[in-house]
Amino acid sequence: MGFLGGILGGRSLDAYLLKARECLAAGDFDEALEAVAKGMERYPTAAVLRETGHAVRRAQARAGMQALRDRVESERDPEAFEQLIALYKDVGMVEEGIRLTDKYAEAHPEMEAPHLLRGEQALDAFFGDLRARDGRLAIDHLLRAGALHPDSLKPRLFLAEIYYAIGADRALLGQSAAIKRLAGEDEVIRPVVAALEEAAKPIKNESIDALLARVEVDGALVRDPSTWSARRRRGIAGAQDASRIQEGLGRVVREGHAEEALAIDRAGTLLATTNAPKTEGGGAPADDGALAGIARAVVKTIKVQARELEMGPFRRFVVEGPFGVMVVADASGGVVAARGKKGTDVLRLSERLAVAVDGVRGKKAS
Repeated sequence: MGFLGGILGGRSLDAYLLKARECLAAGDFDEALEAVAKGMERYPTAAVLRETGHAVRRAQARAGMQALRDRVESERDPEAFEQLIALYKDVGMVEEGIRLTDKYAEAHPEMEAPHLLRGEQALDAFFGDLRARDGRLAIDHLLRAGALHPDSLKPRLFLAEIYYAIGADRALLGQSAAIKRLAGEDEVIRPVVAALEEAAKPIKNESIDALLARVEVDGALVRDPSTWSARRRRGIAGAQDASRIQEGLGRVVREGHAEEALAIDRAGTLLATTNAPKTEGGGAPADDGALAGIARAVVKTIKVQARELEMGPFRRFVVEGPFGVMVVADASGGVVAARGKKGTDVLRLSERLAVAVDGVRGKKAS
């Protein structure tokens, strides 16, 4: 009866697809997304519906982008710049967003906003890959934003975050004093200032560039700013996360999404693995195995080269062959990898790996 009711009521999978595609062709994106959502309620495993939904959202974004691009080109309107930069960020067009922010700063050199946006972009890049030049760029733009708007709190909080993370304690105390002055008796900011002042141990002759370079070489922050910042910055940082990563990856294998899974930090150290020999005495996992070798190569070469060649942030590397598939995905500082049987859905496996790592970081997976 349910089957007949679905057909007679026009609720077959084909009916939902037809409705969504008709609305997409007509440019009615909201109606198209509603049709996809209703279809997914009834057919939650239908990959074709998911792909149709992605197509609708991409088309919706393109339509909005073109209108904003026209405003940017014709009017140099700050609001249009900021809306288009935000849209680029939402759809993962990182490099486009960076280029547009640079144009925004050139068009409106007197404004704080483009320098604040560019500083935040560079800050995100720094915490992702720990490259000294990203950190320097972030600091320069944030200092410029603060100079253009001396009473603005946000650039000073961002500066405090990077100074805290790299151990630039003399500069950190300077920003802490400014934050205290600007925030007054704010109940949220007061404990932040106290944490910064307690942590700082300033030295003479502090060199920001030298500290940034040391972080890049070491592949690790001096301190984790997520202890006081509202945003998690560590990603996969080191041994302190290993047991929780191990649990998340074990779940991926137990649920049948992969036959083996592991995580490697930005320095190439194997943090957790679900299927590798242990060292004598039951210690940490041995650093052997094809999957570990591929993941380590991705960390040290492909991930770095993608940034150096300005190809945008590394997302995923896939190897397929008679053995099945290997997936290596970005994990904000390191990588997480898995091996599955032949025919494994690569996107689904990547999604499960992301869920495992996001769970470690205390975030909901999207």
